[in-house]
Amino acid sequence: MVKLMDEVESVQNENWIGVWGANWVLAGCASCNGVFVLPSEKVSQRCPLCGQTALAQMNPAEDRPIYTQPPELVVPFRAAENQLRASVRQFAKSLWLAPADLSENTLLGRLQPVYLPMWLVDAQVQGEWQAEMGFDYEIVSHREQFQNSDWQTERVKEKRVRWEQRIGRLDRQYDNQAAPALEEHSQVEAKIGRFDCKAPKPFHPGDLDGAVIHLPNRPPEDAWNEAVVGLQTAVAQDCRLACEADHSRGFKWSPRFTNQQWTQLLLPLYTSYYLDDDNRAQMVLLHGQTGQLHGAKRASMKRAQRVAGMIAVVAAVFLLLTLALLALGFTMAEEVLAWAGVTGVLTVGVGGTAVIPLVYAWTINSTAKE
Repeated sequence: MVKLMDEVESVQNENWIGVWGANWVLAGCASCNGVFVLPSEKVSQRCPLCGQTALAQMNPAEDRPIYTQPPELVVPFRAAENQLRASVRQFAKSLWLAPADLSENTLLGRLQPVYLPMWLVDAQVQGEWQAEMGFDYEIVSHREQFQNSDWQTERVKEKRVRWEQRIGRLDRQYDNQAAPALEEHSQVEAKIGRFDCKAPKPFHPGDLDGAVIHLPNRPPEDAWNEAVVGLQTAVAQDCRLACEADHSRGFKWSPRFTNQQWTQLLLPLYTSYYLDDDNRAQMVLLHGQTGQLHGAKRASMKRAQRVAGMIAVVAAVFLLLTLALLALGFTMAEEVLAWAGVTGVLTVGVGGTAVIPLVYAWTINSTAKE
């Protein structure tokens, strides 16, 4: 019997990915250590989050991730196609001396829908709390001012806060407190904005066609501490409202948590990339709900050098013309010397601008953030 149960568990371990949908495989990125489930035809593509290496297929049984269960809820993509196109077009045109690979069509052609996981936790919270509650009130005073050759009395209202100590007990259910399931979650939201977790849909494998799903790299037990922070904020807010106070400060509590229930939620993200001069992928992220874009900007030093070279050629032509006019002026016609002065000024002016594209490209590449 024990042997039979071991065999059944082994089969389940090998086939866990089947619940995600037919023809789905497990793949990982050797650069950012991301682990994904995705359609088999997408295995050889670049990593949709870092873009640095191609994804490599993994063995679902031997390389089983820390969390393999499919999500319960999915937040749909809501950004309109014209909104995405407008964001990509503006980004592609915002950079002078852009690499040859950076164009609107290239970015749109590589656009990849990606789902990022997040935890939602329900918990019953019990315990004692204490805080200072602030209540707004007004005082009225009068101020004398000398205006128009006479003293005028002005009525002045001043808002103040009365602070009072409050203590109490709490016993309440809190649902859907968010906690990141990815170590990179805060970095992504810092770039493209927060996700709206309202109105999710129940998970169905057919809704994920063509998408890549990033599996959690933080199990629920690791994310619990951040969930507690959100719970504390919600509890402090409820305590303030219960006291009918306008403000609160110094909130302290001694909580006990029971009946914890965890839900995995998928959040929508689009990713794309372009290649810089070194053939290194520069990532572009688009919020799947709002279309807000964040892209790493890299100028092409090769293009800058070509532009600087063309400017230098023009300056060299002016220099040769200046020398020719000087020779002509000293030997045949002195009135030509004035034109030599003009071309000399143009030589210096045009030659000086040759450094502008080089300085621009260097500045963009040294100050741009990923």
